Amino acid sequence: MPFLTLQKEGKTIEVAQGANLRKTLLQHGISPYKGLDRILNCMGNGICGTCRVEVADGKGVSPMTPMEEAALVGFIPFYVRSVPQHVRLSCRIVVTGDVTVTTSPVVGIDRTLTKQRLTMLAIWSFFGGIFLFVVVRLLIEIATGR
Repeated sequence: MPFLTLQKEGKTIEVAQGANLRKTLLQHGISPYKGLDRILNCMGNGICGTCRVEVADGKGVSPMTPMEEAALVGFIPFYVRSVPQHVRLSCRIVVTGDVTVTTSPVVGIDRTLTKQRLTMLAIWSFFGGIFLFVVVRLLIEIATGR
C-alpha cells in the first residue's frame, strides 16, 4: 500500500492503491480547503478549483486531465489563477504510489490574462447588448405591424 506524506502537517498515512486523495484527507481530519473554501466548494466534483494541493514531485498520482487543468485556472470569466507547477486538485487525484503533498499551496492571480478576459467580456457584452436590442426592436415592430 502506498504512503501519503503530508509536509505541512508532518504526517505519513498509509492509503489504499487507487484511493481518492480528497476523500482520504477528509477521512483523516485534514482539510484540503483554506478559509471560506471549507464551506464554499463543489464537494469533490472537480469544478471549483478550491481543494488544491501541491504534489512534491508529480509522481505517485494519476495524470492531470484537461477538466482539472481548466478548473485550476478558473472557469469564472473575471479572473485567471496563476497556478505553480505540480499544483493539482485533490478531488481529481487517484493515488497510484507513494506521494508527498503540501496542502493549501499559495496560488495568485495572473493579472495579464485577467485583464485580457475582462476586456473580451466587455467587448462581448457590448456587442451582445446591441444585438439583443436590435432583435427585440424587430420583434416589437413585427408584433405591432409597423
